[in-house]
Amino acid sequence: MAICRLRPTAGVGTPANHREGSVDTADTVHELNDLRRGRGVNAANLGARIGPRLRAACSVDDTDSPAQIRRKVVARLSALCAQLPEDLHLAATVALALHHEGIGEFLDRRIAWLAEYFDRDPRTARRRVDTAFRLLGEHIDDEGMPPDDPGSAEGWYVESLRAVLRMDLEPAQLTEERRIVATVDGLSDIVVSLQAPKGVSESGALIAATMTYGGEIVAVRQVDAGHTRFHIRLSEALRQGQRHDYGIQFTSYPRSWTEAYDLSAPMDRCEHLALRVRFGGETQQPDLVWQLRRQGMSYGLQWSA
Repeated sequence: MAICRLRPTAGVGTPANHREGSVDTADTVHELNDLRRGRGVNAANLGARIGPRLRAACSVDDTDSPAQIRRKVVARLSALCAQLPEDLHLAATVALALHHEGIGEFLDRRIAWLAEYFDRDPRTARRRVDTAFRLLGEHIDDEGMPPDDPGSAEGWYVESLRAVLRMDLEPAQLTEERRIVATVDGLSDIVVSLQAPKGVSESGALIAATMTYGGEIVAVRQVDAGHTRFHIRLSEALRQGQRHDYGIQFTSYPRSWTEAYDLSAPMDRCEHLALRVRFGGETQQPDLVWQLRRQGMSYGLQWSA
């Protein structure tokens, strides 16, 4: 299974900004309403515009520079907005000036764009924003404080990963479709890797990869036997907060080397994982398949050999 070159996710425990008792989401919504005024996340005084709830949710420190504050706020709010239904996602991102089309110097202009998009009057568009902010506030208060950095050291994180492992082929074949989110401007290259089962020591280029869409492989590095990294150039340079879909197909070691499980070990944020394994051909259909959830830092499936 491919392993993201990302940093460790937060462990299980009480979020640092969790309060005893109930949390009043109205306070968080009030901070979102303050932020959406004027230029939104593009405000020159962004650091002074965000309240304590948003500072905690976006891991903003007093020592952060204005550029660091903006990067953290844009990345974190973009990720949280992505959890909303499609219409509310649009309403929230336009209101906060996160959307690359619904832009404007003032909130009224962004609301007018949103109203035209929905083919509704501005008052209805504002109500849509209010609904989005209530749900967004619940997400912020429910999740508490995220990892120390809302992005990754590489300038991106995985929003969703869909993988299909073909155990009916020889050698086994893994196809991944990923949606990533840039946490810096101008992101044009990323690195992904695939690692063979523990104990594999044969030398040689055992792992190959082909892009199916969304980029091209420009360099390959064999880290050690059974561990290969692929340098991918994206089909377009991404802006901070922009999403990008790409697909990659790995052909690796023989099926006989494959253990009776398939794990993903994301070393940082991987917000959604969907994994399927296809059996057939000379591979015997397993009697039992079960899900592994949070085995250390790994997630995936295990089946009877």
